Amino acid sequence: MPTRPTARSRILKARRLPTRGNATQAALAERILAWLRQQDLKPGDHVPERLATEAFHVSRTPVRAALALLTERGLLERRDQRGYFVAQGLENADHAVVETPESVLHDAILRDRFSKRLDAEVTAAHLARRYHAARAVVLRVLGRLQKDGVVERALGQRWVFLPALDSLRSQEDSHRFRLILEPAAFLQPGFALDARRTRDLKAALGELAQQDARHFDLKRASETDIVFHETIADACNNRFLADAMRQQSRLRRFATTSMQVPPARLIESCREHLAILEAAEAGDLARAAELMREHLAASLRARPGFVNRGAPPMLRAAMMGAR
Repeated sequence: MPTRPTARSRILKARRLPTRGNATQAALAERILAWLRQQDLKPGDHVPERLATEAFHVSRTPVRAALALLTERGLLERRDQRGYFVAQGLENADHAVVETPESVLHDAILRDRFSKRLDAEVTAAHLARRYHAARAVVLRVLGRLQKDGVVERALGQRWVFLPALDSLRSQEDSHRFRLILEPAAFLQPGFALDARRTRDLKAALGELAQQDARHFDLKRASETDIVFHETIADACNNRFLADAMRQQSRLRRFATTSMQVPPARLIESCREHLAILEAAEAGDLARAAELMREHLAASLRARPGFVNRGAPPMLRAAMMGAR
C-alpha cells in the first residue's frame, strides 16, 4: 500500500510549476509584481521596463529575466520589438506564482525558525532530511540566507541563525535601532532622492492614504512601507548607513510574528511617509529627519506591548489615557 506524503514533503510540491531562472530572479519577479500592482496597470498596458530597472537599481538583464518569469505565469505577454504588456489583471494575482524550489524552501525554513520549530543551529544534512530537499538546493538557500544576514556559517557543517524579529523584544530593539538610523539618513552629505522612484512611491502612498480602513490593502501597505524605507536608505549616500537600513528592511520582510497594527494607524503612517518625502523634496532635510523620528516613535507607540512592557499598572493606565 503506497504511503501518504508527509506534510513536509508537500511543502516543496505545493504550487510547483516549471520555471526558468533561479531564486534570485524569482525574488526579483515577486518584487516587480508588487511594484506593477502599485502602478495600477490594466490588461493591455505596456510594462515600463526602463522604470523597473531604475526602481530596483539593477541592470536590464535581471529585470528581463524576471519579466520572462511573469510571462511564463501568464501575467504578462511579450510582443516583438515592443516589449512586455500586462496580459491579465494583477490585483488578484497569486503572489507566489513565481516560486522555485529554492524560494519555497527558503520560506519554509524562515517560517519554521520564526515559529521556533527549528533550532538556532542546523546543518545542511538536517535541513535536507527535514524538507526532503536536495543538498545542493539546501546549500543555495543557506547561501541566500547568509547574504540576507539571517544565518552565518559556523565551524564544521553547522549554520547559525542570527538574531531576527521573532519576538516582542527583538522587534522593539529593531524599532529603537531604526529610531537612531533612519532620521540620520537625511542628514548625510549628498542625500538625494531618485525623482522617478519618489514620484511612483508618492502615487502609491497617496492611494493607500485614501483607502477605507475597513477595506485597507494590508499586503500592499506592507510592501509600500518597505519600499519607502529602502528608498530613504538608497538616497542617503552613505554605504554603511544604507546597508544597516536595508538589513532592517530584510528582517522586517522575513518576520512572520510582527504585531498587528490597526489599519487606521497604517493609513496615518502612509500620510506621514508622504509628508517626509515632501519635506525632503523641498530640501528641508532637517524637517524630514524630525518627521521621520516622529513617524517611527508613533509607530512604536502603536504596537501593543512595546512602550508599556514592564510599566507599573498606574503608569500604564496614565499613558493610555494620554493618547
